[in-house]
Amino acid sequence: TLGVKSDGTLWAWGDNDFGQLGTGNFAPKNVPTQVGTDSNWKEVSCGENHTVALKTDGTLWAWGDNFAGQIGDGGVVNMSNTPIQISVDTDWQTISAGSSHTLALKTNGTLWGWGWNFAAQVGDGTIVDVLVLTQIAVGNTFKAIGTGAYFSHAIKTDGTLWGWGDNSFGQIGDGTNNFYMTPTHIGTANNWKSIDGGDSYAIAIKTHGTMWSWGANYEGNL
Repeated sequence: TLGVKSDGTLWAWGDNDFGQLGTGNFAPKNVPTQVGTDSNWKEVSCGENHTVALKTDGTLWAWGDNFAGQIGDGGVVNMSNTPIQISVDTDWQTISAGSSHTLALKTNGTLWGWGWNFAAQVGDGTIVDVLVLTQIAVGNTFKAIGTGAYFSHAIKTDGTLWGWGDNSFGQIGDGTNNFYMTPTHIGTANNWKSIDGGDSYAIAIKTHGTMWSWGANYEGNL
């Protein structure tokens, strides 16, 4: 687990076999432990064994396991136990880490993805791992993102929902079990606000405050 305090400091605890806590070593932590000394962290998202975070200056950072490019540095490092700045851009707005892939939005509404891609969860139209930050889809019309284990969702500024990747349990939400290689329009509603994914299910909120769920329900996750 990682969290950002109101003073902008970053804290981590739990398993750390791949350096995913970012504390400079691979030792697990059973209490919240500060990550570095910076106090300008804004947002953090945890994958299975990697972590991505944003600072208030709009820079993007990642660390942990990198077997499939989930750090986004081109596969240069095998794993990192400290935060690494990814890209020189300073206009990153929000992030979402899946099991071993990552999505990010820029302030201009463009959608980016990288990492493990065996089920097309990155959304670039291939099933080849994406080692560097790659723009997904065309245009600058996205406002929210959410990742599951091996699938992804995004919401456009017009409130429509889009999904891609693994759909074995209906976690994409289109009523089928079809896999989608690129962002695919889901349903007809145009009032989606936010979304996130679990192992094989998704939960979303509409603009009027109702909550919706779909996908696997073998442990009551819906």
